[in-house]
Amino acid sequence: MRTRITSLAVIIAAIAVALFGIPLALGLARYAVAKEGVALQRVADLNAAAVLTDLAHDRNPTAFPATNAVAGNRLVGLFDGDGQRLLGEGPPTGDEHIYAALRGAGPRIVESDGTVVATVPITGEHEIIGAVRVTRPVSAVYAELVPIWLGMLGLAGLVLAASWAIARRQARRLAHPLEGLVVLAGRLGDGDFSVRAPRAGLAEIDALGAAFTTTAARLDDLLARERAFSAEASHQLRTPLAALRLRLENARARPDADVNAALDAAIAETERLTRTVEELLDLARARGREQTGPVDLGALLDEVAETYRPRLLADSRSLVIDIGSDNEDAEPAPDAGTQWGQRTYPAPVVACSRAGIRQVLAVLLDNALHHGAGAVRIGVREVGDAVAIDIEDEGPGFTDPPNVGENGATRGSELGLPLATRLVEDQGGRLVLTRESPPQLTIFLPAPTTLGAVDGPGCAGDAGPESGRGRTRTPSPPEPVGDGT
Repeated sequence: MRTRITSLAVIIAAIAVALFGIPLALGLARYAVAKEGVALQRVADLNAAAVLTDLAHDRNPTAFPATNAVAGNRLVGLFDGDGQRLLGEGPPTGDEHIYAALRGAGPRIVESDGTVVATVPITGEHEIIGAVRVTRPVSAVYAELVPIWLGMLGLAGLVLAASWAIARRQARRLAHPLEGLVVLAGRLGDGDFSVRAPRAGLAEIDALGAAFTTTAARLDDLLARERAFSAEASHQLRTPLAALRLRLENARARPDADVNAALDAAIAETERLTRTVEELLDLARARGREQTGPVDLGALLDEVAETYRPRLLADSRSLVIDIGSDNEDAEPAPDAGTQWGQRTYPAPVVACSRAGIRQVLAVLLDNALHHGAGAVRIGVREVGDAVAIDIEDEGPGFTDPPNVGENGATRGSELGLPLATRLVEDQGGRLVLTRESPPQLTIFLPAPTTLGAVDGPGCAGDAGPESGRGRTRTPSPPEPVGDGT
């Protein structure tokens, strides 16, 4: 690219110099020839005036005046009225230019056969009595222009050299950031996703560098999520696998049990397992871009309870779902909420991804199952424009403040709460530790102002401040789980 840019710049400069210099050199040559013709005519006039007296008295001049001596290849000749050369240089008899002057054509300057010719008639009292002819070769005129032409040629060479230097510098400036991008692309291909393109000060190259940096960041994020998927999947798949194993072991331990019912239950658990894998894959690959919509928490909690309630009952523990209301005049609606609750009101709707929230609830219930004690309660309440989901148990709580940041260790779970925190934040909500002992974790999720008013891929704050569509907000609880993000 450097060679092409430099060559193109030099070619353009050469064309410009040629278009300007060649006409200038030709014009200078024509001007020099015309100027020489004027000079020759002046010499002819002076000599004609000097010999006029001798010719008028029928005397032949013997020489031209000393001031008009022949110099610089100028040839001066004196011709009488019959066209015969009397003095000086030239043809023995007059040529067409002499005869034209003798016939009264007047002073003339012509260029003939590579020679500049100036003729001046000598007029007596009543007639033309002679003529003076002065000539000089055009080549002699051109010879005087050679230094000027060489100077112009040297200036043209200087212009081309300057064009080459400037073009090479500009080519280096343009090529250097591109060469840097080639190096960064090689590092990116080797797996270094931390590469960042520096600014070059050129709008187009900076746009290319910004796109390269964005691509590297996206690839880094994508690879990180893909790498984390195996760890997150193993953590999330333990619960459905354990439930499946529990059902099969119960069926084998009871000879009188209905085998078909056990198989149906196992198939249902297998379907849940398949759905969990698909959801984890979708969430890992489309973080922040998953489709959202109004989610009925009552139906979602019933679905999650079907998985965890048998496992809790096997440990002599219970699962209670309590859907409350801030409206004191609200009428309980037992059939509108959940089949596991103590009291139910119409279940609120949240504007999030159903798959994402299901995985968050699975993480928190799995945490309560393995590291908690006593009854597990899920409480749902409305908080302004948000919906709060409280998950609590009767265990001893957190011995250390939960940290889902870099350490990621909490109640024996190394992956659960960090995963849950990330998924909740992807939905535009927050996961908060609202009580340490007995432990209570609260999920704050955005709720649409009206059912079906969710727009776009996000959950919170997707609509503009004046649009009135899908406007939600989340409260700012005092103590977030993890590093407060």
